[in-house]
Amino acid sequence: MAKIFYFTGTGNCYSVANRLGEKLGAELVAITDYLSHPYIVEDAVIGIVTPVYSMDLPQVVAEFLEKVQLQETRYIFCVATMGALAGRTLYHVKEILHKRKLILSAGFTVPLPDNSIIFPSGEKRMQMLLAAEEETVNNIGELLKEHEENSVKMKDFFLWKIVAAVGMWSLKSVLNVKHKKINKDKCNGCGICAKICPAGCITMEKGHPVFGEGCLTCFGCAQWCPNEAINLGWLHPTGKTKYVHPGVDVQDISGRHMLDCKK
Repeated sequence: MAKIFYFTGTGNCYSVANRLGEKLGAELVAITDYLSHPYIVEDAVIGIVTPVYSMDLPQVVAEFLEKVQLQETRYIFCVATMGALAGRTLYHVKEILHKRKLILSAGFTVPLPDNSIIFPSGEKRMQMLLAAEEETVNNIGELLKEHEENSVKMKDFFLWKIVAAVGMWSLKSVLNVKHKKINKDKCNGCGICAKICPAGCITMEKGHPVFGEGCLTCFGCAQWCPNEAINLGWLHPTGKTKYVHPGVDVQDISGRHMLDCKK
């Protein structure tokens, strides 16, 4: 048996995990669901599908790798979706697993459009990446069926570590993305942001979203908002900077929440 654990904000990782799940006959589990209700995982094959955040692993995925309880697992793989470069993401996965005396058997990357608002992929590149996704994921799936092993290596590890740290610091401290602001004139009270928030830290009160603590900086709330009513600090997705995966809808990723967020 196999399980694929994924973390997604705007659908890229869900799309990849779903394709791989169909190819491998694997069950999909949202990482935030697992962290809310941890259990012993007895599957022989475990996959992790993660986005790249500022050339590194999202903190919530690192937390999952540190806490997940594995019993009979013999093959662990990771697939990272990225807008440009994977940085230290796969090596970071390998490093965390190694500290737990576990082995990352294989690591792969899938280029997909960037949802960061700061570095939009552009229409031409976006269409090219989406068109290539199916073939790329199918090729990875064939290798995974054979339990392909590859060596995840990294040059200039500490340089990438610094780049990643500076990138996340800039998002949080300079661009202030965890500070959400609602344009109540644009907000129609649809509640999509609350439904898709993987941290479960958005509630609807008096027809408008209220943001609690625990934001995972996935940008999903702003990107999925149909009326562009949410600002993430200094960032506001509009037009060419707005992106959600076209093959994923709100129902696919709704309700996958962590349950310990505070207002």
